[in-house]
Amino acid sequence: MSIKARKTFPKMAKNRNLVFFLGVLASFTLSSFPVTVSGEPPILFTFGDSSYDVGNTKFFSSELDPATTWPYGDSIDDPSGRWSDGHIVPDFVGRLIGHREPIPPVLDPKADLSRGASFAIAGAVVLGSQSTTASMNFGQQISKFLELHKQWTDKERAEAIYMVNIGAEDYLNFAKAHPNANTVEQLTQVAHVLQRIPRELTSLYRAGGARKFAVQNLGPLGCLPIVRQEFKTGENCMEMVNFMVKTHNERLSRLLVAITVPILYRGFRYSLLDFNGEILRRINEPSLHGYTDTTTSCCGTGSMNAYGCGYSNVHAKLCSYQKSFLFFDGRHNTEKTDEEIANLFYSGDKHVVSPVNIKDLVGKAATDLLAQEI
Repeated sequence: MSIKARKTFPKMAKNRNLVFFLGVLASFTLSSFPVTVSGEPPILFTFGDSSYDVGNTKFFSSELDPATTWPYGDSIDDPSGRWSDGHIVPDFVGRLIGHREPIPPVLDPKADLSRGASFAIAGAVVLGSQSTTASMNFGQQISKFLELHKQWTDKERAEAIYMVNIGAEDYLNFAKAHPNANTVEQLTQVAHVLQRIPRELTSLYRAGGARKFAVQNLGPLGCLPIVRQEFKTGENCMEMVNFMVKTHNERLSRLLVAITVPILYRGFRYSLLDFNGEILRRINEPSLHGYTDTTTSCCGTGSMNAYGCGYSNVHAKLCSYQKSFLFFDGRHNTEKTDEEIANLFYSGDKHVVSPVNIKDLVGKAATDLLAQEI
């Protein structure tokens, strides 16, 4: 081999290694997104309360929306109406399924709804009417979707992902109104909430053409900083609320299985995230998940620093490092927590999300769902 050849060989090898690396990287990047029939990311729709609200509250009411003021959005320099220091679960899921930008709030008159829309709004309940709440309840969110559903084709709606997180306000409101409720009264509340949820989901299926649902169960609401603070439980969680939540989650799981059985709802498929279990794991073992505080809020005031974040007339304190906190305000997670939850929702195993995760749900064409096994 000549001197010239010896000098050029390392360069050729380096080029081949670079090409190989880029090829692997491209392959990994492409495989990280689920393949859809059209080759485009599926449309995303979200329903629920403030945990999924991307800004509908500020368009719904003329009253001050604290989530549009600092320090909300502090981690991304954008107080956009999200009840967090940054992005929330639907934002991260949207990114994971291939959307470059978050889906917009449906109430924004200038919103481009071609990629989907968020119908979630702070304060939303399952029970109650608009006349008794300062928000759109779950049924009214579904009605709003049905009012607009012809904007998307039948195929787009069938392949779309419908994310749902609802019910927390029903139990928190009940606890405030009936702090001494007995077990029978608590179970009655759970039954009333769970009578309504399947009805709304099947309405989306029948009238809206929805087929793929991503449902988040309820977290341990009795452990929220605002609940500990208002009910003066200190380091302990409020057991009454957690009992209702536990019962709700167990029955919700059985109800979703039941919906998939009748021939009437063939093609109805879902991912159910055990959000409750993931939050409890972080509360009980903070250091394993990179937290230094999983009981108090990053932003607020009071014994648990849980009240008043975003209000100009409240001297709320803000922690110096949001990523070390599980909760940003009295009842909402930090961006760090929501990103972790979204990743589990998207690609977690069956111990966290079942019977399939969102990635598998997206990857299965709606026309093939009749043969899909749970």
